[in-house]
Amino acid sequence: MGNNKEDEIVDSEEEEEEEEEESEEEEEEEEEEEDEEPKLKYQRLGNNVQEILKHDQASCMSVHDKFLALGTRYGCVYMLDFNGNEIRRWQSHSANVNEMSIDQNGEYIGSCSDDGKVVINALYSNDMQEHTYNRPLLSIALDPDYFRHKSNQFCTGGKSGQISINSKGWFRAKDTVIHSGEGPIHTIKWRGPFIAWANDAGVKIYDCGTNQRITYINRPPGSPRPDLYRCNLCWENDHTLMIGWANSVKIGLIKERTDPGSGMGLPVHYVEIIAMFQTDYFISGLAPFGEYLAVLAYVEPSLDPDQETGDPKAHLPELRIITRTNEEISSDALPIQNFENYRGADYRLDHLASESLFYIVTPGDIVVAKPRDLDDHISWLMERKRYEEALSSAQQCVGQLQQHKLEDIGEKYIDHLLETGKVNEAAALCSKILKSDGKLWEKWIFRFHKIKQLKAISPYIPVGNPRLSDTVYEMVLNYFLHYDTEGFLKTITEWDHNLYNIQNVITAVRESLKRNPSNIVYDALAKLYTYDKQFDKTLEILLKLKRGRVFELIKKHNLFDAIQDKVLLLMEFDDSEEAVRLLVDNTDKIPIPQVVQQLQQKPRLLHTYLNAIFLKDAHLGAEFHELQVSLYAQYEKDMLLSFLKASVYYPLAAAYTVCEQKGLYEAMVYILGRMGNTKEALKLIIEKYPPDKHPVRTAIEFAEEVKDDELWDDLIEKCLQKPAFISELLEHIGAHVDPIELINKIPKGMEIIGLRDRLVKIISDYNLQMSLREGCKEILKADVVFLFERLYRSLKIGLKIDDQTKCASCSSAITSAKPDASVVVFFCNHVYHHRCLKSTNIPSDNTSATGNSLALTREISTMDERVWCTICANTQNKAGRLTTRVLGRKKM
Repeated sequence: MGNNKEDEIVDSEEEEEEEEEESEEEEEEEEEEEDEEPKLKYQRLGNNVQEILKHDQASCMSVHDKFLALGTRYGCVYMLDFNGNEIRRWQSHSANVNEMSIDQNGEYIGSCSDDGKVVINALYSNDMQEHTYNRPLLSIALDPDYFRHKSNQFCTGGKSGQISINSKGWFRAKDTVIHSGEGPIHTIKWRGPFIAWANDAGVKIYDCGTNQRITYINRPPGSPRPDLYRCNLCWENDHTLMIGWANSVKIGLIKERTDPGSGMGLPVHYVEIIAMFQTDYFISGLAPFGEYLAVLAYVEPSLDPDQETGDPKAHLPELRIITRTNEEISSDALPIQNFENYRGADYRLDHLASESLFYIVTPGDIVVAKPRDLDDHISWLMERKRYEEALSSAQQCVGQLQQHKLEDIGEKYIDHLLETGKVNEAAALCSKILKSDGKLWEKWIFRFHKIKQLKAISPYIPVGNPRLSDTVYEMVLNYFLHYDTEGFLKTITEWDHNLYNIQNVITAVRESLKRNPSNIVYDALAKLYTYDKQFDKTLEILLKLKRGRVFELIKKHNLFDAIQDKVLLLMEFDDSEEAVRLLVDNTDKIPIPQVVQQLQQKPRLLHTYLNAIFLKDAHLGAEFHELQVSLYAQYEKDMLLSFLKASVYYPLAAAYTVCEQKGLYEAMVYILGRMGNTKEALKLIIEKYPPDKHPVRTAIEFAEEVKDDELWDDLIEKCLQKPAFISELLEHIGAHVDPIELINKIPKGMEIIGLRDRLVKIISDYNLQMSLREGCKEILKADVVFLFERLYRSLKIGLKIDDQTKCASCSSAITSAKPDASVVVFFCNHVYHHRCLKSTNIPSDNTSATGNSLALTREISTMDERVWCTICANTQNKAGRLTTRVLGRKKM
């Protein structure tokens, strides 16, 4: 028993869980249905229609591409435009107008009434035809080509149970009954050659081309009485008939038989039912809607689930869009006035296929349903705050918008994003929506400023097209200045400075720096000063910050006056080498004494500067060379000796004192040498130089430079006092002092390390010197012989004399027709007339030839006379010798 109870409890719990899951699924489905966009939109037909329905009731309607036709309970027929304005009116009947029909061309309106009359009115003339029948008429259908055929056919039927075709004859009209005996004819629809009608038995189709009834479609079993719910017939096209009656829908397709002669008496056409289904509501109207069906649904009044007694509650009629297999696409409850008083038969649905317009007609109201356009779709999305979808739809078909504007949609979307905290998305959207509208940009920038989110929109703010007011740009900069200094610097860098009043911004920045100094803001201020061409202030900031292109700025804008008192800042800049180079290259603009004065407290920098000056020109900073000695001794000892050798502008005694204090023996030796105290210098080398400095070798080099024989003796004496130096002295002094003399001075019994090797080296060096001397002598002899032979060969070469050759004395042509026209040619290539040479070789005071030369005063008379070239003789006399000889003389 216990187990059974437990099983029952478990089962009940499972059932409860299943019910909860089902209820959740139903709620989700309901939410999805509620959120599904309707296919149609609705509005009441107004204007004159409202006036008409105040005093009368609508009973039927017919729709044409050109106009509307409305029939009323009091027998009036109205011709209306699509806005409900009255065009024409006919008081055609005395009772309720049950049906109307318009021909295909829209030129005639036929109406029938309970008064048993058919009235056909011409729309564009006063022509009117009236036909009287004995019984009330319920339906009428004009021949679609009524305007064209002279027979003026129409089809009518009513409570008599007969359906007849009326044709105009020669004398009178004739009615031809095509069917009777199955109850009242409830409705008739004529399309092309086919007439469809409904009676109590069902729906039949008649072929006017063959005058045969081609099909019979019966009512479904168990259907309500035919008079309770009107049959709705609608031709979708020339061969497709849609039937909606009570709660049943059928769609028939008219087809042509492939072999009409195979069966005797069979019509040419037949009907195939291509769709058929039952509904859970009653059908008050049926019309095609593209691939779907538009159904006017009527639900019988019923009690609420929690209502046990009382009157049943009426329901609003619904216009449902369904598939041809009865799957619901959408459903809209229609706000019909006084719907509580209407039955299913009081509703009618007429449609205009070309525009997909649907007219829901009730006795006191007419509602027009039309497909929702892009504006409706966007409105529906925006009502549900689906702005992104709305904007996307609008952008894809912006040309179809009639009510909405792309900018308005975008602005609402931006506003929605801001309200939901999606600031960055809203900012990014601004550039797409606002585009080049400056007023909108300013509006939304102020909106972002109000919520303190200017940082988000700043990357998108336009700076060209459009250009906004200065106030906007300054407002953004001020925001960054107070809340994001890095963003302020970035914005200052990226924006053109002409966008804002630069003086206003500079003032704001300076005030900010007073409250809260910041290197980043200083950087921004430097840029602002640069934009404002206050380069000296820019330079001052950059020097304080120790960054930026300071040197380029100074050179480009000639800011040397601005740095006259800022040398130390310049030298402490990151790139001190560039600073030194700038100061050294511009000593005419920034004097050396001024630089030295400012760098006194920074000796290291002072040394760097003075060293660069000295390397450029050893004479430029001569007045500071004494100071440089101590600076070199402090910071660059290795360069001190080079400086001492290159400069003559420092006091030797002071320099020696500095070097002595620092223990710089090499510099001390050099200074002692310059002072003439060579012995003291030599003593310093021998006594103070460490072994790694090779004191003996250095002393030998020093003695060689001084070229003082006594110094060599001192060197030998000092080395003899240190036996360790004798070995090195024997090794290196052989070329400067007679080794025998050195050896003789060495005390007997002194131990000398490596003596044998040193003596062998001395002998080897001596032999080598002798060998070199002999070799040089042989080479000299060979060169002398070679050069003499070359000179001899060159002297034997003849010289060409022609008419162009001129006398070196008189400058006239050397050729002459005179009898005494001898020519003298010298080895130096000078040519003279013999007579010119006589006149120029005048005795000079005590001038005599020496060696192989002849006296200048000797008279030239024969070919063998030895004379001198006057030009060369004068030149060589100045040099102290005569070498020019006569090459020859010739009679011309």
